[in-house]
Amino acid sequence: MAASRRLLVGCEDVTTFGLGSFLTRKAPVLAERQYRLLFTGTTLAQLAFGMMQVVQGKIAFDLTGKNSAVGLVALGTGISMLALGPIGGSLSDRMSKRRLLMFSQSMIGLLFAVIGVLVISGAITIWMLTAGTLVLGGMFAIMGPTRQAWIAELLPGPKLASGVALQQLTINATRIVGPLLAGALVAISWVDSGGTYIVMTLLFAVTVTMLAQMQPTQPRTGGPRTSLWTDVREGAAYVWNERQLRLLALTFVGVVVTGFSYQTIVPGLLENVLGQSTNKLGLVYGSAATGGIGTTLYLAGRDNVLVARRLMLMFGLTLAASMLCLAMSPNLPIALVSAAMIGASSSGFQLLNNVSLMQTSRPEYFGRVMSLTMMAFGVNSLMAFPIGAFADGAGERLTLAVLGVGCACVVSVGAAMGRFVPLKLPVEAGSAAAGGR
Repeated sequence: MAASRRLLVGCEDVTTFGLGSFLTRKAPVLAERQYRLLFTGTTLAQLAFGMMQVVQGKIAFDLTGKNSAVGLVALGTGISMLALGPIGGSLSDRMSKRRLLMFSQSMIGLLFAVIGVLVISGAITIWMLTAGTLVLGGMFAIMGPTRQAWIAELLPGPKLASGVALQQLTINATRIVGPLLAGALVAISWVDSGGTYIVMTLLFAVTVTMLAQMQPTQPRTGGPRTSLWTDVREGAAYVWNERQLRLLALTFVGVVVTGFSYQTIVPGLLENVLGQSTNKLGLVYGSAATGGIGTTLYLAGRDNVLVARRLMLMFGLTLAASMLCLAMSPNLPIALVSAAMIGASSSGFQLLNNVSLMQTSRPEYFGRVMSLTMMAFGVNSLMAFPIGAFADGAGERLTLAVLGVGCACVVSVGAAMGRFVPLKLPVEAGSAAAGGR
């Protein structure tokens, strides 16, 4: 009940009937039709990505039997996201967000269809899978900041925290349902990995259909005309010159690289250490997502920057400790509990960091600022290959322990530096957000 009351902050009351009434009472931001359509499409897309977590890692590991192969596939995504992240953020600040999302998500659906056909025909190779992730990463670089910036426009003022929290909640929910669904599908002999990719394609077809029902968004108008590269440079300079934004961004990158990289190690940990099949990946990811749901419900609607800073420190240190617990897990049940702790702490840190970034940014820079979060995951994917290679040589337990210690160091340094960075919520950002663009 407390979490539900916090979700009501800043949202008008809506009187409807049936299921719509229930949903809007629990999350009134869903009464905003444009946000509701975007939210529904995002949920279906995230469901497909949750399925991809299992099936992509399974295909890579089954083709080679190596942790480094799982990392190699993720490397393609990392290269594209890191290289194109600033461009994607700049595009979202100057072009129609609806058009960008329809293009990027149509391309992802097409890519899933091609990979599914290759797997079904037996023609898939590790290099083909890696090439596919290069394309996928490029689409992520456009889709991620565009969607986040669009939410900030659709839900100005105090509604923003509720909208972001609701999105984070459904992302964690799909991280449960997606892996479990993928695990069930790959266990069916006539569906297997290839058929699972076809199901993911269909989910994206529905997602694009939802986007097509939304009102067209207009490209940026007014002010001097600038080149794309000028926008990229301006966005980078803005974040770097704002000490609070710079600290939030750098700490987030460090935590994502160290604290979120456990996923690369999980297939090898299951098979080589715990004596379990990689088909149990869905259970591990589902446990992590369950923990994330609980944390998101607790945090929904909390938007005080000072409170966020203290909670981010707590969640970051808990994430580091949870990874050490996973490294020492003697069996699958203990590993699942550790994964739930990882999911709870990582989700809390990510939610608070993302909301803080948007609340302390000027609206005209929303896309470029939020592209930093996509670049953080790009760096994470880029590091997956060397982390996987290290795990092949040193072992999964030691690798997880090293990552946990690294996460603790990043969080501690970020907290120490934060003591010397003045907290501020610019008046111009709050007033502009309240009025929309």
